[in-house]
Amino acid sequence: MSGNFYEIDEIFNEAVMTGVPAIIVEGMDDILIYNQLSARVPFEVEIYAVENIEGYSEGCEQVITAIRELNNIKNSKYKLDEHILGIIDKDVRDYRNELPALEPILVLEYYSIESYFVSKDVLHNILCLCTKAGKSLINEDLCVKIFKDVEKNLLSLYYFSLEALRASLDSEYKSIFFYSYPTGRLNDVKIQHAILSKIDELDRFAAHLDLSPNLMTLKSISKGKWLVESFSVEILKSINSLNGMCSGGEIITCQFCSTGAFHKCLYKIRDGINNKSIKNLAFSFIGGADFDHIVDRIYKIKNHILMSA
Repeated sequence: MSGNFYEIDEIFNEAVMTGVPAIIVEGMDDILIYNQLSARVPFEVEIYAVENIEGYSEGCEQVITAIRELNNIKNSKYKLDEHILGIIDKDVRDYRNELPALEPILVLEYYSIESYFVSKDVLHNILCLCTKAGKSLINEDLCVKIFKDVEKNLLSLYYFSLEALRASLDSEYKSIFFYSYPTGRLNDVKIQHAILSKIDELDRFAAHLDLSPNLMTLKSISKGKWLVESFSVEILKSINSLNGMCSGGEIITCQFCSTGAFHKCLYKIRDGINNKSIKNLAFSFIGGADFDHIVDRIYKIKNHILMSA
C-alpha cells in the first residue's frame, strides 16, 4: 500500500494468497450492492472501489484501466480471471460500439446497476415492507396489476432517454436533454414541451436502432438513477391508492375494511415512508432473476480456482 490506498498489484497478490477473489467496482455506491450480491455465492469475496486504489479515481474507465494494468503484470503461475473481476455499468457503450474486449470484466446487461432494482420482485418486497397487509394480501395478482400501471407510467422516460442517447451518439446533435441531467429535470415543463415537439424525429431515431417503448428498452437506455427514482415515485403513488381500492372492493378487502374500519386499512402506507425511503428499500433487495447473471459471473471466478486446484 501507499498511504491509505491499495496498490493494484497487491490486490492481486492478496487474492492469490488468501484464495479470496477481488472484485473491482466503479465507486462507493456499488460496494454495498455487490457485497449483497456476493453473499449469494458460497465463498468470501472482497469488494474494492477503484478510487481507493493508488493512481485511480472513480468510474468505469478507471475500472477498465485497472484491469488492463493487471493484465500487464506478468505471472505465469496464476491466472488473473481466477482471482479478479472488474464490473462496470453498460451505460450506452453497446450503442457506441465501445464494449471493452478485455477480461476479466463483466459489463452489466442494463444501463447501470440501479436499473436492476426496477422489477416486480422489488415491487413486491416494497409493498410488504411499506404496508401492514402481509403476503396473503400482497399476492401475485396485486403485484402484476400495480407493476403494469407503474411500468406504463415509467414510459414517460422513453423520449427523454432517446434524446439523451442521441446526444451521446452524435456530438453535433443539438440536444435539449443529456445523461448528465439530474432526475428533477424530467419535471421541467419547458423541456417536456420541447421533447413532445420532437417525438416524430425521435421515433425515427429509435426505429434506426430497433428500439421500442417498453421497460426493457428503458433499462437499456434510460439513466439508472432516473429510472429507479421515477420507479420509487410511482410505487409511492400506487401504495397511497391501495386504501381506496381496498374499501372500494377493487382488490382483496382487508379485515378492517370488511368491518367498516377504513381508517385502519392494512394497505395504508406506514408512517415516514416517502420517495427516498422507498428507493433505499429497493436497493436493499437483490432477489429476482435479473441479478442472476451477475451472481453467476462472480461464482465463475471461484469455479476457475476449484477446477484448477
